[in-house]
Amino acid sequence: MVIFEYRGASTFLTSILDHSACEIHMGDPGGSSSTSQPLPSFQITMSAPRFCHRCIFVPGTFASTNLPRFVNDVQIHDAAGRVWQIGVDSRANGVVRRFARGWAEFYTTKNTRPGDTCVFSLINGDVPAFNVFKVAVGGGEQTMLVLRNETM
Repeated sequence: MVIFEYRGASTFLTSILDHSACEIHMGDPGGSSSTSQPLPSFQITMSAPRFCHRCIFVPGTFASTNLPRFVNDVQIHDAAGRVWQIGVDSRANGVVRRFARGWAEFYTTKNTRPGDTCVFSLINGDVPAFNVFKVAVGGGEQTMLVLRNETM
């Protein structure tokens, strides 16, 4: 499960919980936040009916309220420095619909399975960014999802 907590000013705190139901607390990789408001976030539990191994759908209300229109792709960075390019499918009005092309490789490489929940929290910055953490039983690795704003 991935949990996104909105902290304000385009900032999200993201937590990823695996199917073991264990929660591992990790320090804020971006430093402490002085904002007391909750951050915009959303969570997705990976499930076969949603085809989460091929794409993940971004909740429409979240996308239209918090993300720039006409974003073409995202980059996912892991703790080892590996980068995945993930294509973004948008509606005709430019609102992000889902993360698609390239998601399957990330999903497989990071051993994500149905039942895992991912939390996406928007973090601060000129370009909106998501931090995503994949936490495994017995240890964790940080995976960072960064949105690049590119107009069509």
